Amino acid sequence: MKNTEQDTQRTASFWSKHSPNLLTLLRLFAVPVFVFLLVDPTPTSGLWATFIFIGASLTDWLDGYLARLYHAESILGKLLDPLADKILTMAALVMLAGAGAERSIPAWSVVALLSRDMLVSGLRSLAAVKGTIVEASRFAKHKTAWMMTAIICLLISDRHSFFGLDIDFHHAGMTFLWISLFFSVTTGIHYAVTLRKVFEQA
Repeated sequence: MKNTEQDTQRTASFWSKHSPNLLTLLRLFAVPVFVFLLVDPTPTSGLWATFIFIGASLTDWLDGYLARLYHAESILGKLLDPLADKILTMAALVMLAGAGAERSIPAWSVVALLSRDMLVSGLRSLAAVKGTIVEASRFAKHKTAWMMTAIICLLISDRHSFFGLDIDFHHAGMTFLWISLFFSVTTGIHYAVTLRKVFEQA
């Protein structure tokens, strides 16, 4: 009986310690499925892609919550979590940029967002090599939240009525995308200043 209790405790300890990173990996594994569904989308595959993106977006909140709850924050998690967010959102934006006219978004906005994220990720990786972990800022998390909201609206795209309100989801998604672009530029400048100080002190 004692061994059984110890095994149960070890299992619970393992899952509490590793569940945040496992959720992050699950978000990464969802990306190829999401992309496949949007390669030649039908109403059904588009709906499934939307559900997958919403589920993957929720894991972004859940893995952070579990990491704080179980004190399971790690260097790997701090690096992997924002990377998984970027891969998920950039995959969605690229697919939307190549979508039909009803769901399409400007290609230049995707280039701008991709360039910013690649530059920031590269600089953060260099800082990590020097032993400094630069965590995602509060405003960077706002940028991610606005972007994910924009993508969900753009995936839905059509007009729908809720509680008597007629909502154009494509228009709402484009509005949220501009807000995300604003946060992308401002947080990019913030990271550049912060990381410059890190490299100067190294």
